Amino acid sequence: MSRVRTTIWTTAFSTSALVSAGLCADTTEAEIRRLQQELNQLKASLSQDAPTRPPSNDPQWPSFAVFGKVSVDAIYDDKNAGLKDLLIPSTIPAGDTHQQNVELHGKNSQLGVRIGEGGGAQAVFAMDLFGSVDGYELRVRDFYFEYGALRAGYGYTALLDGTAWPLTLDSQGPNSAIFARQTGVRWQGEHLTLALEDPNPEVYDPENLSSASGRRPDVIAAWTQPHGRGHGRVGLVHREIGVEFADGDQQFASATGGVVSGTLALGDTVTLLASASYGEAMAHYYNDLSGFGDGGMDGYVFADRGLEPLLAQGGYLAGQWRFRPDWTLALVGGEITLENDRDLPADAMRRTRYGTLSLVRQHDDHLSYGAEFAYGMRDNQAGDRSEAPRVQLNLTYQFKHT
Repeated sequence: MSRVRTTIWTTAFSTSALVSAGLCADTTEAEIRRLQQELNQLKASLSQDAPTRPPSNDPQWPSFAVFGKVSVDAIYDDKNAGLKDLLIPSTIPAGDTHQQNVELHGKNSQLGVRIGEGGGAQAVFAMDLFGSVDGYELRVRDFYFEYGALRAGYGYTALLDGTAWPLTLDSQGPNSAIFARQTGVRWQGEHLTLALEDPNPEVYDPENLSSASGRRPDVIAAWTQPHGRGHGRVGLVHREIGVEFADGDQQFASATGGVVSGTLALGDTVTLLASASYGEAMAHYYNDLSGFGDGGMDGYVFADRGLEPLLAQGGYLAGQWRFRPDWTLALVGGEITLENDRDLPADAMRRTRYGTLSLVRQHDDHLSYGAEFAYGMRDNQAGDRSEAPRVQLNLTYQFKHT
C-alpha cells in the first residue's frame, strides 16, 4: 500500500515539474520574441529619422589661406641716396650731393595666397609693389609648388639663410646678404639642402659687344646645423657664367663661392646674427648687386683677356636686443668688396657699406611700428667715395585669413 502511494505521488510530482518547465520555456520564448520585435521597431524608427545617404561625389577642395601686410614708410634723405624707396649703396651717385628729399610710399605692402597644407602638397603665390622704381607695379616675390622636401618654382635662392636675416625697417636689408630670386628646383632635408637654379649670369662688357649667357644651372649645396642657442649654416655654389658675341661665338668661365652664416642667442633677450661670403661670380647673389647699381659684376669682358669672373667678398654682423616684451633695438653693419683691378672702369664699384640702427615696437600680433637711422657708402675703383644717411619711419599691419 505504501509503495503504491509512493509511486502515485512520484508520478504526480514529475508531471507537475514537466508542466511547469514547459510553461516557463513558453514564457521565455515569448519574451525573447517580444524583445526582438521591439528592437526591430527601434531600428526601423532610427532608419526613418536618419536615412542613409549615398557617398558624396563633390570634390574635396584643399585648404586656402590669404596672407600679407600693409606697410607704409616715411623716408627723409639729406643727400642723394640713389633710389628713394630703398637704401642700396651701390646706386649712390658719385660726389657729395646735398639734396633733401621726403618720400612716403607703401611699396613693401604684400599679398599672397597659399593653397594646400603646410605638411603636404602646397602652392604659394606672393607679390609686392616694387615692380617699378618710379611708380606702383606688382612684382612677383614667390611662385612655387612644394611637396614634402621638394620645392620647384620661383622664389628665394636656396643659398639664402632666412633665419639669420637681421631686423631692419629698410625693405632692402643688408647690402651683403645673400639674396636673389630665381627659378629652381630644390630638395631640403632636415640638415642638407640641394638645388639647381637658373644661372642668370650678370656680366659687364664695356664695349657692349656681347650679352650674358648661361648653359648650365647653378649647383647649390648647404648644410644647416642647429645648436642649443641658435644654428650654423654652410653653403656652396658652383656656377658657370658666359657671354655670347654678335657673331654667335660664346665664352664661358667657371666660378665657385661659399657662405657661412648663423645665429647665437646670448641669454633670453639678445641675439647675434652674422653672414660671411667669399668667391668668384658671387655678385649675382648679393642683395645689393643683383639687378641694381653695378649689377653686372659677376664677370668682366677684358679687352685683352676676354671673360673673367670677378672675386667678391662680403658679410654682415647684427645684434637684436628685446629689452621689453614688445620693444626691440637692432643694429646691423655690412660690407661688400670687389676685386681691385686697374683694367676695370674707374667709376666701377669697389666697395659698399651699409648700417642701420632700428627701434621697433610689436604692438600686438598684427601691428608694428618703429624708427630707423640708416647709412650707405660707396667707393669706386678710382677711390671716389659717396655717402648717404637716411631716417625712416614705418607702420606695418600683418594679416592672415584661412
